[in-house]
Amino acid sequence: MIEKRRNILLAIGIDKYDSGVWDDLNNAVFDTKEIIKVLTERYSFELYPDPLYDEHATKENIYNAFNELKQYVAPEDNVIIFFAGHGQMNLQSHRGYWVPQEGTANTNTFIENSVIKDFIEDIDAQHVWLISDSCFSGTFLSRTRGMKGEKTYYKLDQQVSKWMLASGGEEKVADGPKGQHSPFSKYLIRYLENNDNVYTCVIEIIKYVSVLTANNSRQTPIGAFIGNIGHEDGEMVLILDDKFIKNNIERTKGTTNSPILRKELIAIQKRKSLMSAGKEILLIESFVDKADYLIFENFRFNDEGNKKFTFEDDKVIINGASDDDGWKLIQRFATWQGLNRYLESNSELYESSKVISLGASSEIEKVEDTEAAITQAEILQELLDFNTDPMTCLHCEEKISTNDSYLVEIDEIRLEANVGNVHKECLRPADRILGLSGYKDLEDSHLINFNYTKWMDLLEKGQGQVKGLENKMGSLKTAAISWNPENNFNDGPFCVKTIYENGSTNFMMLGKEIHRFKKNEIDIEVQNFNDMLESSKKEGDPICMIVESGINGSFKFLDNLKLPGQTITNVLRYEKTKYTKQYESTSTKLDNDYTPLGLILHSGSDDIVKVGNIIPLLSKPSDFDKFYKNWNAIGANMEKCTLKIISSDLELDSHLQSFYNEGMDPVIDPIFDLKTKKLVSGFPIVSMSAIIESKKKVWREGEKVKIVFPGVITKKYATGFLLTDEYISEDGEPCVVFQPVEKGKPLKDLQYQIPTRLLHVAD
Repeated sequence: MIEKRRNILLAIGIDKYDSGVWDDLNNAVFDTKEIIKVLTERYSFELYPDPLYDEHATKENIYNAFNELKQYVAPEDNVIIFFAGHGQMNLQSHRGYWVPQEGTANTNTFIENSVIKDFIEDIDAQHVWLISDSCFSGTFLSRTRGMKGEKTYYKLDQQVSKWMLASGGEEKVADGPKGQHSPFSKYLIRYLENNDNVYTCVIEIIKYVSVLTANNSRQTPIGAFIGNIGHEDGEMVLILDDKFIKNNIERTKGTTNSPILRKELIAIQKRKSLMSAGKEILLIESFVDKADYLIFENFRFNDEGNKKFTFEDDKVIINGASDDDGWKLIQRFATWQGLNRYLESNSELYESSKVISLGASSEIEKVEDTEAAITQAEILQELLDFNTDPMTCLHCEEKISTNDSYLVEIDEIRLEANVGNVHKECLRPADRILGLSGYKDLEDSHLINFNYTKWMDLLEKGQGQVKGLENKMGSLKTAAISWNPENNFNDGPFCVKTIYENGSTNFMMLGKEIHRFKKNEIDIEVQNFNDMLESSKKEGDPICMIVESGINGSFKFLDNLKLPGQTITNVLRYEKTKYTKQYESTSTKLDNDYTPLGLILHSGSDDIVKVGNIIPLLSKPSDFDKFYKNWNAIGANMEKCTLKIISSDLELDSHLQSFYNEGMDPVIDPIFDLKTKKLVSGFPIVSMSAIIESKKKVWREGEKVKIVFPGVITKKYATGFLLTDEYISEDGEPCVVFQPVEKGKPLKDLQYQIPTRLLHVAD
């Protein structure tokens, strides 16, 4: 039993406006007085402070009333704030306002919804409910779902709540003929006057007022809890005075427990196209000797409107029985049509089995017209309406892109009530199948259940290294892409500028960003680049750039790559320069260099598709079937596949490390020669460490070298000869024995063990 709280009402109604900008209203004061009457006479509300009407409902007085109320309220109280008057919305900002009695066209004279919201947040009460009958009164609300399942009024009352009921959303609302109430207030008052259950709660009132008002006018009231201001999933529970009570129901399903009000709701709901909700058709394992399976048709609700069965995993539990007495559930259906479709699509499982059907009485054909079924159908429709992404599987949360999925109702112990679509392979026994779902004119593909929406969102700000790569590569169809896991760590005050013979400049890049170096790194890096440049010139293959595309590489490589009309310029030198963020101003602003990429999985498993020693990664899912045909032709043994989206370079790094550790070769968009099975196009991703290792110089006895210490810049370096080949020291570092030379003569008495990282080829 709920103990009565102190109930406080602040009421504001404005018909007469000072400014000629606002027409006078017919019923705002009339409605407000009727709301006061019904709440004080039937639900024990008290007015505090005094109601504000017309010339008393100024902005200053409304603010003062708010502050008085805030000081008066105690933490255990219920508070209703009712406003009837003009409202307005800023079309640019979508901010909503109350217009006080002296309001003009200037929004500075209004009371902004956000201010009212702040005020409600400051009220220290158990329950606060704002009711606003004004234009645009729902501008800081969105619709909320109805109640899921059944709850006690006591539980709702115990949890703190902040709710609002608005006569409309971002729309104008009607005032109604003088003396006949506005459409919104008419049904709010009707509910409060005709409720005869001891308890009623906010969501019951919202549902009734919303449905009746929308059905009989051109406005749609909305009700919702107000988020982020202390709401804790409770609801205000109004307790009817004893002399008006005819029913003592202590639980709610989110629909009024007063018969006369419920009949009005049902009369409207019957005219709508509703989902089947009144019966169960169950395919279960047989509990009799003469059959393998039983088909059991039954009324879903008893005479009191309660469900006859509960479900958990693959068990049907008859209410009142122990779990051990439950039936083994194969699948659950809303209609015979759904059951027959299921049996046809799974004929290999049931064609040789003995199946007995146990039908209900003929009265079950009328079950969808019963009150319990209509109420449940409305709940199902509401759950479906609030499913913002209906083609995402309710169970695995992956996208559905096939025509063999199911529309289901989830109504199972420990699972949240919901309505939406699920993959065929994700279907649970207790999912109540409402029908099939899919896409009209869907083309058959071997790639299924791919989230193209997510892909396009990621693609817009990603694939910096991959976008346009094939066009830039010209006739060259394969080229290695380097992967440096240190891309995630790029800081330091210096960078390396590249200066070309044609006068243009550029910067050394690390992925999509300029490569930055610390103070103790930059000098040696610049020296290394210039040494590499000089070495390439001596070998007759200098480092260059294709001017039109910006691709860097050796002359021989670029000369084969460049398109007709493109030109090549040589690198002149590399220089140290101070980094500034302004250097990035012309760079493309992308979140990821390589991703999104698709990792192909065999359908129904987490097994990654492999083609020999190669793990394919897709940059173009739209071309999947072309790749599928090529890979299968050389023995990939693929059937239907799904694509796991690698959404960030950080996530890609984790996968690549795993692939490298397994000795596998990741390749973007690989295509193979069908005879030789060799890669003919695609982009292998090779780790930077592997590239460095493959190109690493092995130092040999007799080579002339110079010693360059990091951070030390001098015109004269120590030079000499190596007395040994490269070897690994006791400390595990590559080293050589070095003998210095002075004035052209070896200093035979001087020999040093030198780490090879300090060695450079002498000029």
